[in-house]
Amino acid sequence: QRLVEYLNSYDGKTSFPRRTCCNSSRSLYCKECCRLLVPDDVLPDPISLRREVKDTVGNNEITHDTTADNIPRPLRLPFNLHIVLDDRRCSATGLHAVALLNSGEENPKSADDLGSVTLIDVANGDDIPNYDYNSIDPIEQSKTAFLLFPSPGESVPIDSVAHQMETLVVLDCKWTKSSLCRKNANLMKLRKVHLSNTYNTHYWRWHNAGDGCVSTIEAIYYAAMEVSEQKYKQLLSSEDQCTFTLQDHLADQSNLIHLLWLFGHQRAATFQAANRDGKPAPGSAEAKELARALRKQSGEYAWRSERNKEIGKILKEECRRMKELGLKKKH
Repeated sequence: QRLVEYLNSYDGKTSFPRRTCCNSSRSLYCKECCRLLVPDDVLPDPISLRREVKDTVGNNEITHDTTADNIPRPLRLPFNLHIVLDDRRCSATGLHAVALLNSGEENPKSADDLGSVTLIDVANGDDIPNYDYNSIDPIEQSKTAFLLFPSPGESVPIDSVAHQMETLVVLDCKWTKSSLCRKNANLMKLRKVHLSNTYNTHYWRWHNAGDGCVSTIEAIYYAAMEVSEQKYKQLLSSEDQCTFTLQDHLADQSNLIHLLWLFGHQRAATFQAANRDGKPAPGSAEAKELARALRKQSGEYAWRSERNKEIGKILKEECRRMKELGLKKKH
C-alpha cells in the first residue's frame, strides 16, 4: 500500500531540463555512464546522504552524525548488490540503483557499510566474478552470495537465507530471457533465491510472462525489504551487544522506497504521455487487451510492424555505441 501511495505521488508534471551526457541528450540520468542529471537538492535526503555522507568546508572535513534525531539516515542496502546487465540499457531498470546509490565520480563506488552497488555489463565485456573467493575448497560454493532468480525446485525463499547473505546478484534481463544463468559457470555455482512473497508489478511495459513478474528495480526493493526485516529479527535474538535500535531499523526500511525515485518519475511521465495521446494507461487491463489484439490482427502485420520498429531502435542504439567506441579508440 505504501509503495502504491509513493508511486501515485508522482504526477508527471515535474520536469527536469535535458542534459547532454555521453554525446546524447538525456533526461534524469545517463543510461551509458549512470550519472544522475538532476540537481542534488531535488533528491530525497536518504539518497543525498548516501551519495555524499561528508561535507567539506575549507580544509575541515565535517562528518554528519546520522544517529542524531534531526538528521535523516542515508539509504542502506542490507547486502552488497551486483547487477548483471544482459538487456538493452534503455529497458534496464537496474541501472536506476546504480545511478541513485553510487557517487557521481569517474569510477563510481558506494561505501561498503551502506551496501555497495556494482554494475556488470556483459555486452561491454565485463566479467562475472567468481563467487568462490571465500572458499578454500574450489568445490564448495560461497556461502554468502546468492542469485535472485526464481527457479522451481532450485530457488529458496530469500528470507530463509537472509542471515547468511552478504551479496545479492541480480540479473537485469527480459522476463523470458534467462539463458545467461544456465551458461555462465560463475552464476551456475550460486544458490538461487526468490522473493518470499508475491507482488504485483507497477512497471509500464507490457509482457506475457504471467502474473508475479516485477521489474528489476522493484525486485531489488522487495528483496531489500525482506532481507532487512529478517536480519533485524536475527539481531534481536542475538546475544551480542548492539546499538542498532528499532528506530534505526524502521528508518532504514522506510528509506528503501527511494530506490524507486527514478522509476516513479519515468512511470508518471509515461502515464501522462499515454493520457495526452488518448491511449489507455500502460499496464492496465485495457492496454494489455489492446496489445493482445494488435498481435491477432490479420497476418500479425501490425505486430510485426511494431516489432520491426523495436528491432530498428536496437540496431540504431548499437550503431551509435559502436561509433562512440570508435571515437574513444581514436582519442
